[in-house]
Amino acid sequence: MVFVFLSYGIFPYGLFKKLGIPGPSPLPFIGTFLGYRKGVPKFDMECFKKYGKLWGLYDGRQPVLAILDPVIIKTILVKECYTNFMNRRNFGLNGPLESAITIAEDEKWKRIRTVLSPTFTSGKLKEMFQIMNHYSNTLVRNIQVYVDEDEPCAMKDVLGAYTMDVVASSSFSVNIDSLNKPNDPFVTQTKKLLKV
Repeated sequence: MVFVFLSYGIFPYGLFKKLGIPGPSPLPFIGTFLGYRKGVPKFDMECFKKYGKLWGLYDGRQPVLAILDPVIIKTILVKECYTNFMNRRNFGLNGPLESAITIAEDEKWKRIRTVLSPTFTSGKLKEMFQIMNHYSNTLVRNIQVYVDEDEPCAMKDVLGAYTMDVVASSSFSVNIDSLNKPNDPFVTQTKKLLKV
């Protein structure tokens, strides 16, 4: 019985060693969790300095591969995502976030990605960039008013207006200035919808 218990506690920890991937040594049952006592960023920086751009660690018994090489990241997230790397780490979220593309798994993920992909083609992103650039000029003008009058400004309101203007223009082809025209029907209805 003790053998089974210990085997369960250390069984998954040979994975990265078999694959030739370096990383901190795990402890039975808890893996490399103790490294997080220093803080996640500090632990990650220490691992980066010691192991390079790729290392393996264990959150409990769950193997986690840390990758900092942009070429490998692009391969995983863009080129191989449909075949080998569809599922991401599951944090056990419930509710509306369960259907987020970063959390959805298998067929649900494929369906969401198929629906969203046409929205983010290079041509459409170039169009959106022009819209964002146009409204960023409006954003700068709005902030400049506060600077000229030496008044504090609520950045949430200013950046929220910028976001609403960009989304309204790129999604619905509606040209609004939501910060300076807060009574615009589109603005009031959107705020009701979002309950802001």
